[in-house]
Order: sequence, then C-alpha cells, then structure tokens
Amino acid sequence: MAASFRLLAHRGLRSAGAENSLRSVVAAFGPSDGAEVDVIVDAEGVALLRHDERLPDGTPVRALRLEELRSRLGANVNDVPRLRDVFDALDGREGTLNLELKVPGAARAVAAVRPLPRGVVFTSFYASEVMEARACFPGVPSGLLATRVPRFVPPGVACLSVQHRALAPVREAYPAAALWAWTVDDAEALARARAARCDVVISDDPSALRRKAVSSPTPFEA
Repeated sequence: MAASFRLLAHRGLRSAGAENSLRSVVAAFGPSDGAEVDVIVDAEGVALLRHDERLPDGTPVRALRLEELRSRLGANVNDVPRLRDVFDALDGREGTLNLELKVPGAARAVAAVRPLPRGVVFTSFYASEVMEARACFPGVPSGLLATRVPRFVPPGVACLSVQHRALAPVREAYPAAALWAWTVDDAEALARARAARCDVVISDDPSALRRKAVSSPTPFEA
C-alpha cells in the first residue's frame, strides 16, 4: 500500500442511505476521504446519480426525463439526485469525489454542471469518455477502469482503477502507474491492494475496512 492513500465510500456511505443517494454521498465525507459515485444521463441530457442504466422492466434511463424516472421508481430528489445538487450539497467540503462516467455522453453532461467542486476525479470503463473528460476539463484527473490488464490506456490518464482480483497483473504490466482498487471489503482484497501499492481504496464499508487494516500486522495510515 502507498505510504499515504485515500479511502472512498463505494456509491456513498451505505449506512447513511441508499447507494448513490444524496444523503449517502454527503455522509461519506468524514468517515472516509470521499465517495465514488455513478453518473448516467436522462433524456434531456441531465447528469444524475444512479448505477443501473435501465429500470427493472428494461426501460433505458436515457429514454426518461428525471421526473419520470423518479416517478417510475417511487423515488425522491434525495434518492436519485442531479449531479448539480450533489455539487451544491458538497460545497466547501474537503475530500475526493470520484465520478464514474457510466455511459457514453456522461462527460458532456457533466460539462453542463460547471464549475466542478474541488477534489473531483473522473473514471470510466470507456476510454472515449476518459478522453472526453480530459478534453472538457483540462487539468482534472481522469482514470481508466479495468477488470483485467487493459490493452489500451488513453494518454495522460492519472490512474488505473482496477478490480482487486486483477491488481497483480495490472501492476506487473504498468509498474509506474497510480493504481486504485475496488471493491475492497475483506482482508484478502486489502492484501492485494497493499501488494499492488494502491493510492486509493474503494470500499462498501470504509469504517469496517479501516478497522480491519488497523488491526492487521501492517496497517495503512489514515
């Protein structure tokens, strides 16, 4: 594990609210060093927080306006927040907000929500979205998500955010890269993150992971 690192709450702090809810994201700043959240786009190009790109009946979120989406889900503004509302709620807070660009066009949708708060980092499985984020927001860190050794890494990426089971081969292939690890929830995954010298660890339960780490023979620093 890197000598200093950040511990992020995966989709927000689950003990405070549903994943990607406004409440869970705001609550993550304090118990952890910030939050990782999922950004998708509605029919009007509004950037919003939600993991699944489709409703349970298969309807694409991109086919619905945000109000329609909330109505179909029986959700409120806290449950499915606009990214703009998240930025407003986090105003003045210190920490990292990792925006995973889940769908093509997400970077462009985020560009409509300027200015970004401090501490934003973009990641995406789509190399095109990583490059779009870099074009829209020069100087803001952007990274590629990976579940295996990537064949192509966009130039200038700040990090590779890697599923913990793939950390060892990715570290071997990219010895100088800044690595992030997800989703790290147990001792085995934590050991992989340490061995790969990760700079950021993303966990479903950051408080529990911190306790595990502190009680282990080589605790990471808070």
